[in-house]
Amino acid sequence: MISLFLVSSVQAKELTLEQSLDLAEKNATELQILDAQLALASAGFQRSAQAFLPKISIDATLLRADSSLINDIPVPLLSLPPRLDYRDFGPVDGMIRGIQVIQPVFNADALKAREQANKAVQARRMAYQWGEQLMRFQVAGSYYAVAVRQADERACRMALEAAQQAHDMAEGAYQEGLVAKLDVQRARAEVAAGKARIRTAEAQVRKARINFAVLLDLPPQEHFMLTDDLPEPVPPLAEQMPSKKRSDLKARQAEQEAAVAGLDKAKAQWLPRINLLARQQWFDGDEPFEMSADGWLVALNLQWSLFDGLGRQGKIAEARARKNLARIGVEHTRRTIKKEQQLAISEWRAAWSAWQASVDALEAAEDALRLAHRRYEEGLGNMSDLLSTQAGLYHRRLEYTRYHYKTLLASMNYCLRYGKDPLAVLPGEIR
Repeated sequence: MISLFLVSSVQAKELTLEQSLDLAEKNATELQILDAQLALASAGFQRSAQAFLPKISIDATLLRADSSLINDIPVPLLSLPPRLDYRDFGPVDGMIRGIQVIQPVFNADALKAREQANKAVQARRMAYQWGEQLMRFQVAGSYYAVAVRQADERACRMALEAAQQAHDMAEGAYQEGLVAKLDVQRARAEVAAGKARIRTAEAQVRKARINFAVLLDLPPQEHFMLTDDLPEPVPPLAEQMPSKKRSDLKARQAEQEAAVAGLDKAKAQWLPRINLLARQQWFDGDEPFEMSADGWLVALNLQWSLFDGLGRQGKIAEARARKNLARIGVEHTRRTIKKEQQLAISEWRAAWSAWQASVDALEAAEDALRLAHRRYEEGLGNMSDLLSTQAGLYHRRLEYTRYHYKTLLASMNYCLRYGKDPLAVLPGEIR
């Protein structure tokens, strides 16, 4: 088992894989984008309720009006002799207040728009679920990638220790006159090369840590310790896992259904709209007429646009094209899924076989190094053979760790491509 420890001079924050997944769910920008898209689609669905809900409004108008009809009005005067006087009654001051209700009775395109908005919400919800599964896979891969880079660093340090030991052996043998100066120089060069490899490995560890921290929105300079070990991979399944309809395919299908509803909405614009109108109104007059009045009305309104300059025809053509595009998208996703599933099982089997072979190769390389040390100590071997054997063991250690990691990723990817939780493949979960 490969433990994940990040050595620090200060107390490090411990992180399990489960805690990392929780942080990613809260902080990952990919999920935040999908959540915002879902909220946007939900808002559109809420707005589409105007297809059957009434619109209620109130209004008040403070007016000051004048007209020739109320100017130069003859008014009889009670005088002797009686006579007529002409008087202006304007301008008139007053206030008109009213409340109005418009109730849709028949609005076919608005009803189809609501159906389209509902399908859009379903599509965004499925897309979010698929995004969650991808994020779990990405977080687990990034979490264990730190372990792989640390294992590479440890392999470099072990190789440096072996090179230093070989150098000491060569130096001692040279002092005794048993080997040539060339052996010492070769061992010294290998020690220098080992130190350079360690610096490269340390940089790779820092890079893996930064990638992991950025994914979880942690400060890159924060010290943390990943406590979960790199688990042992499980062998490929003997039988194909039952395929579950993936969320990304469900999202595509919901988008197709939304496109169908969009086409129906565009066609429904040929139909008339019928609304019920009810209004209550009050009038309060000031100077020169001190009066108050009220009134009400109920009306049935029909709106039917017979020709709008080919606007509807264009909308129908656009909606039909979107429907066809959505259909192609569903088919493309279905074919992609089929290909991914076939590749996933093939990659899992290949990675498992390579990892099993690397186990045997590592054991053989360790035995070879012990034999090379003994032969050199006995004067039967040379420095070239010893250094070559040490380099072989170093590469076998790297291969073992990387095939270990690759097998684990391949098994998680297999579950993901079949619509399962990618972490279900961890030991004790899949079977």
